[in-house]
Amino acid sequence: MGVLAERFGAVGKFVESVRLVDSHEHLLQEDERLRETVDVLATFLSHYASSDLVSTGMSLEDLVEVSDPKLPLETRWAKFTPLWEKMRNTCYGRVLNIAVKDLYGLDGLSDETYLEATRRMREANNAGLYRWVLKERAGIDVSILDMERVDVDRSFFAPSMRYEGFIHVMQRGDLEALEKRCGMPVHSLSDLVKGLETDMGRIRGSIVAVKIASAYRRPLSFEKATYAEAEKAFNRIYSQRVFKYVDVPGGRWRMMPEALSFEEAKPLQDYMAHKVVELAAKHGLPIQVHTGLQEGNENIITNSNPVQLINLFMEYKEARFDVFHGGYPYMGELAVLAKNFPNVYIDMCWLHIMSPKAAREALSMWLDTVPGSKVLGFGGDYLFVEGVYGHAKLARENVARVLTEKVEEGAFTEKQAMYLAQRLLRDNARELYFPQGLQG
Repeated sequence: MGVLAERFGAVGKFVESVRLVDSHEHLLQEDERLRETVDVLATFLSHYASSDLVSTGMSLEDLVEVSDPKLPLETRWAKFTPLWEKMRNTCYGRVLNIAVKDLYGLDGLSDETYLEATRRMREANNAGLYRWVLKERAGIDVSILDMERVDVDRSFFAPSMRYEGFIHVMQRGDLEALEKRCGMPVHSLSDLVKGLETDMGRIRGSIVAVKIASAYRRPLSFEKATYAEAEKAFNRIYSQRVFKYVDVPGGRWRMMPEALSFEEAKPLQDYMAHKVVELAAKHGLPIQVHTGLQEGNENIITNSNPVQLINLFMEYKEARFDVFHGGYPYMGELAVLAKNFPNVYIDMCWLHIMSPKAAREALSMWLDTVPGSKVLGFGGDYLFVEGVYGHAKLARENVARVLTEKVEEGAFTEKQAMYLAQRLLRDNARELYFPQGLQG
């Protein structure tokens, strides 16, 4: 009998048995991971825990040093461990302890274990690592991969593709990057739209979703700009007469026009955001939107409030929006959006590791307000597989706990709870992203 079965009875046992459809990952391909020099600092500080170290007081220079696998591990650990003691209480730290304990058989990450944990990580860093961690230990059938590539191992991954590059145009260098991506010159707004259409049309059969992560750079309020307004902003990029020097590969300098201000570029960005949504809907691709807390430090949380997306939800009724990260800390607002709009889904990717308690409270609220077919219960959202395992374990525990509490309250029968567990952890993501069935 598994741990969840012991704690949560029949519901827990069922939750343990569900094969996950993972809505969001950032993992390297296995062969790329195997070429890396892995250790508990270089690997584990590549994502999330590093943000809490900076929040605790570590300088960016020290973070680069402790994450460098070319430097002696003992020296790096000595600089890391005082701050580790201050932040290991966070769930970003807890996931690392879970991974070290369950995957590498040691009592968490500490002064006594870090060297042996690294030795065991390196021993396991061979062909078959992903099958062992993702398939066998985490119980994941497929993960949707956000790495801006379509050449992925389809036995593990199905790719999404980011399109905010077409949205965040502010300077000539942005257009040159898009020219390389699309394989065509971009000298007008019509060229830019054609490039977007060409790019998405070329790969639409190879991806399962479109991703927009604009909240890292600007508010999510994409207003309805006219073609003329967008064209005026586009043309200003080629009308700039103020230049700056930029460093380019080969150690050379190049004069480039200054970027537009956000206010100047906003009509163009808004217009292109609408085009991305329109095309994604045309091709039957769900749109993943980052909302809520931004990874890293010192960003503007209000940029990511999902209520700013209402005009898109209302206009593009044929589109399907997968709203990421539970909107944290705007979980209540997202509940209303998913309840009212048939084309809006709640995705709990990242949420269980931001705060397990907040995730449970939000899930309990969502199950009271939102149809059970509209909540996706797990997305690991990690750069390294050990983090995915730890997150999957927390997600299963959260789902089992919330559903058991609902049964004890009399809100659901055990049969209903099991039905919802299957939907939260597998079927909702499968139906949204793989309507023709899972690959492989």
